[in-house]
Amino acid sequence: MNPLLRPPQARWQILGRQISEFGERLAVSPSDQVDATIRNGLNGIIELLDADRICWYEVEGQSGSLLHKYTACTSNAPHSPKIVQPGKMPFLADRLKRHGVASIERLGDLPEQGSTDRQFLEALGVKSLLLIPSSYSQLRKGVLGISSYSVERTWPDESIDQLTIAANIIGTALERKYAQTASEESEQRFRYLFDQASIGIALETLEGRILGVNPALCSMIGYSAEELLSSSCARISHPDDEAMEMVLFDELRHSLRPSYRMEKRFIHKDGSQIWGQVNVSLLNTHHGSAPIVLAMVTDVTAQKMAEASLHQRDRELQLLTRRLIEAQEEERCRISRELHDDIGQRISLLAIEVDLARPHGSEARPEPEDSLLLKLHKELDSIATDIHELSHDLHSASLQCCGLEVALKDLCRKYLRNHHLEIDLQTERLDSSLSPDAALCLFRVAQEALANVLKHGRTKKVHLQLAPDSEKVRLTIKDFGVGFDTATHTGGIGLISMRERLRFCSGTLFVNSSPGNGTEIVAEVAATKKQAAANA
Repeated sequence: MNPLLRPPQARWQILGRQISEFGERLAVSPSDQVDATIRNGLNGIIELLDADRICWYEVEGQSGSLLHKYTACTSNAPHSPKIVQPGKMPFLADRLKRHGVASIERLGDLPEQGSTDRQFLEALGVKSLLLIPSSYSQLRKGVLGISSYSVERTWPDESIDQLTIAANIIGTALERKYAQTASEESEQRFRYLFDQASIGIALETLEGRILGVNPALCSMIGYSAEELLSSSCARISHPDDEAMEMVLFDELRHSLRPSYRMEKRFIHKDGSQIWGQVNVSLLNTHHGSAPIVLAMVTDVTAQKMAEASLHQRDRELQLLTRRLIEAQEEERCRISRELHDDIGQRISLLAIEVDLARPHGSEARPEPEDSLLLKLHKELDSIATDIHELSHDLHSASLQCCGLEVALKDLCRKYLRNHHLEIDLQTERLDSSLSPDAALCLFRVAQEALANVLKHGRTKKVHLQLAPDSEKVRLTIKDFGVGFDTATHTGGIGLISMRERLRFCSGTLFVNSSPGNGTEIVAEVAATKKQAAANA
């Protein structure tokens, strides 16, 4: 029997079964067959309705336009529009937006505010219309539309209920399809990035078993993917670094950290070592399955080799600088001895001989020769004094024989006598265990700092303090001169020399200065155990 000739109640029962079977077919349809299943289902539904066309429209998110997607119709039904903009049916669009069903038995039933809608529908030849909205996700909405072009007709509640179920079935199927398609596209993008990435990538289980590696990682370590699958990263990691990483990996596995980053060594298939910068994090999977560990490896072997080369050159430069400073001190000492023991003594002896050659006594008359000899004696005596002071500057005998405190006092007296530089010297008792190298280093810093005061400070007042404590010996030289801007002026060869000397004694140098506020030089060297005990 033709379904349309059956009693209404039987017709709705048949429609209900048809829609139920339609939903069952959609539930098991693969994503690539959902479209065809929907079209077949709409064809089955239109045969049970006293209507000419049934359509499914998707609501465009921004504009609210209805975009035609699926349709089923009788042979004499006209074409339906591909896009229905809200302005074409403003009254009905507002109703659908509020998720209300629009049931129109005849166009004349539309209210006055629906006149624009009526004109649009009349132009399409529509006599009766039923629009059922379906919101199947927060972002996606659809509308099931059934229209009659031949006659005006009513839309019983039973038919609206059944068709609402059909609309929800279609919406649910489409959401599943879109979600599956998005997942497949995401998987494809990940697989493309995984395969094409220039850095090494490995996927592992929480137990450390390798699930997948990309070509870049295989190229980096020399193993094929087949050789690495189902093994562990411990196979290709340096044992010392693997032990360190296991601590971080356990924290990651027990959710104590979301990720970690480290540099580690890998063992290439040929036995060589390569350095990699490793970033490890967890990828949470769907459906409650265990997370996957994502490890990304960047080859930094060339960088590490360059760093090692730079460190080696730095060590060589430090050793060379140390030897130069030691050679400089040795040469200072040698020249000082030559000046003091040879040239200084010879000048002094010559001054004595000149003095002996000059007549003495009250009867001596001031002859021209006598005046010349007196002048020569004074000049020789002055030269001998200068040679003695130069010898002292080159190598301080007081530092070697009496210690740093006495040497600093002699240095301050010299600057007061020769340059009228007033130095406020404050020293505390130093234990004799201060190493000769550290004492010489601090003495040279004081020499250089006071020389800089004379050259650049434009002041005659200096504060110099030598203070030991339980951990270090601190030398402070502060002047009250013009100062300088440390941000734009890092200092000359003098400051560089101070830093280099202190570095060899494991010491540090601090420079505090600003324009108009003078300069403070602070040198610190570590105290020896004996020195620390004496000051405890």
